[in-house]
Amino acid sequence: MLLTLDNFEQSVESKIVERGLNYFKGGDVARLEKVADGEFSALVLGSDRYEVFVKLDGKTISEHECDCPYDYGDVCKHKVAVFYTIRNGNFTDTSDKLNSLLANLHESALRRFVSNLFKKDSQFRREFLREFDEDFEDEDEDDEFDEDYY
Repeated sequence: MLLTLDNFEQSVESKIVERGLNYFKGGDVARLEKVADGEFSALVLGSDRYEVFVKLDGKTISEHECDCPYDYGDVCKHKVAVFYTIRNGNFTDTSDKLNSLLANLHESALRRFVSNLFKKDSQFRREFLREFDEDFEDEDEDDEFDEDYY
């Protein structure tokens, strides 16, 4: 069964749905942004701060990622909370603003921004190298590769 915004409750373990619904009702989805057509980025508060990414094809949930350590299934409570929030329409649409900024950004400013991010964010640095350096070999094999992180 395809996972959709209309049926995810039937496809996910009931305990996870209940916990995700509690997160949704408790306002633990601190930020939800529509960052592109059908693509959402969220910050969910729990025992830590978790980043969730959801991609929709219509109402079908075609991709979903969370950086929490849950490994007992494909869908965690943080994702469920975000599914409820998207379905409820509680998000900010930043896609046009982001696209406009990127389109009008001078190349030197973008290079400076990326260069500063290299220095401060090791995960971004590794993802960048994986994407653009064909000779890159990741020395930190314990970190799971997440192609959707950036």
